[in-house]
Amino acid sequence: MDRLRGLECFRKIAERGSFAAAARDLNMSPGAITKQINALEDMLGVQLISRTTRRLSLTEAGETYLGRVSLILDDMDDANETVRDLGQGPRGCVRIAAPTSFGVLKLAPVIGKLLNAHPDLSIDLVLDDKFTDIIDEGFDIALRVSETLADSSLMSRRICSYSRVLVASPDYLASHPPITCPHDLLDHDCILFSSAQRTGLWHFTSPDDGAEMAIEVSGRYRVNSSLAMRDVLTAGSGITLTPRLVVEDLVARGELVCLLTEYLPRSLNLYALSAPHRHKLRKIRTVTDFLAKELRLENRDHAPTE
Repeated sequence: MDRLRGLECFRKIAERGSFAAAARDLNMSPGAITKQINALEDMLGVQLISRTTRRLSLTEAGETYLGRVSLILDDMDDANETVRDLGQGPRGCVRIAAPTSFGVLKLAPVIGKLLNAHPDLSIDLVLDDKFTDIIDEGFDIALRVSETLADSSLMSRRICSYSRVLVASPDYLASHPPITCPHDLLDHDCILFSSAQRTGLWHFTSPDDGAEMAIEVSGRYRVNSSLAMRDVLTAGSGITLTPRLVVEDLVARGELVCLLTEYLPRSLNLYALSAPHRHKLRKIRTVTDFLAKELRLENRDHAPTE
């Protein structure tokens, strides 16, 4: 057997959860990948994968073996990339998943600079507000904007943070009760971002003692795209807490007004996630480093004022 190919097949099956999916990813027939695993198990004298008609899972030996061989395969991938790229830049395609609003407003404008800086790189950018399973869907990097990250086996890197603002239109404010503190929001029609970690739970820091307060608001409009809030806001149909980058042009033109500016809301963080066995690849490191530099610089140089 080709021992290295056998290890690659084993890890891919563990990632994808099926022989058929692994075979497609590796451009092999199901029979060929099964033959590789059988030969690997015969060589080791243990069963690595438990197969039934309904499910596939790693045995205890398989789990232990996967941890060890993944390190070896990662090191080999990194060594291959390093040697291949000596005297040249990174190369290959990097698939990136990103939220729609962030992708349109902040990511797309820097992709051209990335491509110009690295002519042997290509980018496959997919904008979607749904939660992306980067391993199952074959992404190299997933960019996520959230207050915090849930625990996972993925490798994460915090790229930068974005401030949020509480905004409403002058027409909305003229026809609704005044807002002097966060608790007043309980009497207002709030526009909710449905993909938030907890929809409708907004956090503010008190200007008096620095204590954080949590306000659970409600409203008639829920949406999973920050961009889809803009027209509803300018129509005077509600009030929302949103990343400043989404509405800064509307605020500058006076179409929206920032409220409770002394009560600082929690910022959102931008994270880059990648699979444990791929985050060291040079092309992925290059893209992540580039985005961190560009987005942090942009965030610093264009820090908006009230």
